[in-house]
Amino acid sequence: MVLHLSGDIDQANWLAVAELVATELRAGMVELDLAGVGFFGAAGVRAVLYARDRSRLAGPLRVTCSPMVYRVLTICGLKSLDDMVVTEAVTDLDLPPRAGA
Repeated sequence: MVLHLSGDIDQANWLAVAELVATELRAGMVELDLAGVGFFGAAGVRAVLYARDRSRLAGPLRVTCSPMVYRVLTICGLKSLDDMVVTEAVTDLDLPPRAGA
């Protein structure tokens, strides 16, 4: 199961986002899709770590990110954690142009 989040994760909503993610992880969700997240700073990092810690997930949490979120998670060292698999989402802008397009 995949939980898709969009919008901003900031100081005003990080705890609500973290509780939602933790609840979904405990219910069997194994992938967090952050490709639609526009703002993701320290509060976003806190939300992901809080949710992961409270979920008692048996395997790694898979996180698909927008390029900006991917950069933040990489800079913070979360990309190299054993219990998280962080990948950057491929967008239409990343794909080469098609012939005839």
